[in-house]
Amino acid sequence: MCGFSGGGSSSPETLAHTHNQALANDGGDLSETLTDMNGVPLYSLITDNSAAVAANTANIAINTAAIAALPPAGLTAQEVNTEIYASRWVARTAASTSAWNGMAWSPELGIFCALSSSDCMTSPDGNTWTTRTVPNHGWSSIVWSSDQSQFVGVAENSNGVMTSPDGITWTNRTDPNTNFYMSVTYSPSLTLFCSVARTGTGDRVATTPDGITWTTRTSAEDNTWKSVTWSEDLTLFAAVSSDGTNRVMTSPDGITWTARAAAVANSWQSVVWSPEIGIFCAVSNTGTGDRIMTSPDGITWTTQTSPASSRWECLAWSPELYSFAAASDTEPIGEMVMQTEAGTCC
Repeated sequence: MCGFSGGGSSSPETLAHTHNQALANDGGDLSETLTDMNGVPLYSLITDNSAAVAANTANIAINTAAIAALPPAGLTAQEVNTEIYASRWVARTAASTSAWNGMAWSPELGIFCALSSSDCMTSPDGNTWTTRTVPNHGWSSIVWSSDQSQFVGVAENSNGVMTSPDGITWTNRTDPNTNFYMSVTYSPSLTLFCSVARTGTGDRVATTPDGITWTTRTSAEDNTWKSVTWSEDLTLFAAVSSDGTNRVMTSPDGITWTARAAAVANSWQSVVWSPEIGIFCAVSNTGTGDRIMTSPDGITWTTQTSPASSRWECLAWSPELYSFAAASDTEPIGEMVMQTEAGTCC
């Protein structure tokens, strides 16, 4: 026999304080009642199946813990998304102790792919990583293009550019110029790859429609530009720098760039856009507990707490996992990857 009945209503804020759960033996049947903080019944379950009651009790514990982890009331949707998905990080173990420089997510392949100067690693979940082989050395950044079905990687030396359809097999391409390119991203609506460099005079940006033929562009400032990303929602490129007065620059087309101020003068290494929660997120290899910053528009930036003072070098967002993942180039190995824990709070 199994019966279910609903009781009073309760807001998430009330549920977050719910700890009154009673199990009683009622004439051979096991009954379970969940009440809110005022003792108002939320629901009751009566069954003669003890296994069902045990399973239901476990689910209540999980759901109650998840509700308790929700952000406080009164936050905007943007603030709630930032609190849940961009401020809670967990360290992971990388495939090797290489100095990881770039990371990208492929929804079609269902993998993260990260590059170091001489290595590559892939992962289906941000937790378990496998080492891959890449040609030459000096690789600094990687991006995935869904409509072109390829990864594009750039180097900070004469090795130039390389492409791959799967993160495993890589082909060298021609360098746009002699600048040291640190980051590359892709705009689907513009059908344009965009890369930024740490060297050069007034030409620290380059663009290409196919990953093969490149054109140099004028940067907002001659900073050490380390990372660039694209927001399809804002139709905006955003780049971050490790130095300079203004450590962020933005562009609607990859050609005209505007200098912006970072949240703090850290050495910013990587930036990505999450369309699902509507924020840019950047990581740094310097700072004290503030090696993450976020922005809803690329203009105004806010610091977030990092779980470890590692030299965070690269960052990626997975919409399927609703999670950011970042990699570091420093010991300890157990803190060389960090990831937001979406599953623990939603």
